Order: sequence, then C-alpha cells, then structure tokens
Amino acid sequence: MVRRNYTEDDVAEAIFDTTDRGLSQNEAALKRGVPQWTISRRLSGQASRNECIQAHQRIPKSQEETLIRWVLRQESLGYAPSHSQLRACVEAILQQQGDNKPLGKHWTTRFVKRHPKLSTKIGKRQEAARFDGFTPKAVNWYFDI
Repeated sequence: MVRRNYTEDDVAEAIFDTTDRGLSQNEAALKRGVPQWTISRRLSGQASRNECIQAHQRIPKSQEETLIRWVLRQESLGYAPSHSQLRACVEAILQQQGDNKPLGKHWTTRFVKRHPKLSTKIGKRQEAARFDGFTPKAVNWYFDI
C-alpha cells in the first residue's frame, strides 16, 4: 500500500472544494493530492488518524506542547535534556496524575519522531571545556569588564 504525502491543510481544502466549490470528491482528490476515500471518510464524520491516535497517548496534546516548549527552552539555555531525562520527567508527570504504569520501551524515540523539531535538540552534549570555564572567577571577570 502506497502512502501519499499530504497535509491536514490539503484535506481541509479538498473538503472545502467538495462542500463549497461544487467539485466532486474525485475532482477534489486529484486537485489536492488527497485520496478520495480520505475525503469521503472525513465528510462522513470520521476523525483523522492523528486524532484517533491521540486518544491512546499517555499524555494529552496540551501537555506534549508544554513539554516541547520546555525541551526547546532547555536547549536554548545550553542544557538540552537527554532521552533518559525526558523520560524521567514524563514519568514524574504521569505519577503526579495517578498513572503509575511505566512508559513503553520506545516512548522517547517515538515522541521525538512525532515532533521533528526536537530531533536535533535532545541529548546534545556540551563540551567539557565550556563547563570547566564557567567558574565564579570567570563570571565575575566578565561582569567587571
């Protein structure tokens, strides 16, 4: 089975083409590069694959977005969390919510795969010389200039 590359915006435009612009589902599918059966299913009220999968995720989308912002913020400060640190953080959040089941074996890998902007941020280590140079004496010298 060949999976085509299209976005949710393409699907929304195709649905708009069929409902408001008077195109048939086949015409809209060809115009937008979306499978006709996808348009048909969405018009009948079925949710997208991502929306269906989200119901089975351990943390809600809003918490995922907060977690992404935290990782990006940590990275901008030079302290990008490792996979194990991210995993420990999420497990702590889940435990606070009363969910004591451990995360799956590949949860962190799949989380990063779901959010491509994190792929280069997680686990990037700083060189030891940078941390060794960050001493009170060096900081005071910098601010005395």
